[in-house]
Amino acid sequence: MFESLSRKFAHLFCFALLLSVPQSTFAGAPVEPVLHANLHDEAVLNRYLHLLDEIYPCDWHDAHTRSGYNLYDFGDGIEVLEFSCTVGIHNLANLYIRRTKNSKQPAKLVSLDRPEDQPVTSRYILFNSFWDHNRSALTSFTVDRGLSDCGSFEIHRFTPKGYLELVEYRAKRQCDGKFREPTDYPLIYPSR
Repeated sequence: MFESLSRKFAHLFCFALLLSVPQSTFAGAPVEPVLHANLHDEAVLNRYLHLLDEIYPCDWHDAHTRSGYNLYDFGDGIEVLEFSCTVGIHNLANLYIRRTKNSKQPAKLVSLDRPEDQPVTSRYILFNSFWDHNRSALTSFTVDRGLSDCGSFEIHRFTPKGYLELVEYRAKRQCDGKFREPTDYPLIYPSR
């Protein structure tokens, strides 16, 4: 039990440290959508459940009951909905659906770019992501195992049209038992 509690504490500590890291330099001005957090409209979840289940089978209704979903509003009817769910204890999967209100265009999952040689669960999933006001971006990290001694760290920013672009990608693939802050993992993208 103590080991389980210390792992949870390590994850919370890591999250708090990520929030305190200074803003990365972006090419151009970052887009700051209006964020509406913890919305609980079951009809919205049901409308997009087929897209979510296709990418990440999870108990989306249970996750929705606990934490709802977030909505990023870009104006001009462009919105991105963020749904979160987990089937394990280490990583919370976040999926993003882009829609345009009053349009006949169907809503679609937002695809994410990563460096080609890096292992990725899905091009539609960010793990443990959160809106970082300091960076005006989505910051995320993965924990490859419970010791938190390996994984990845990513920063994505929104374009004005509600798509995500990769700004920074770091990874430590060797699980060597030595904890290292994800923000200090070796830089993969952009290359120096």
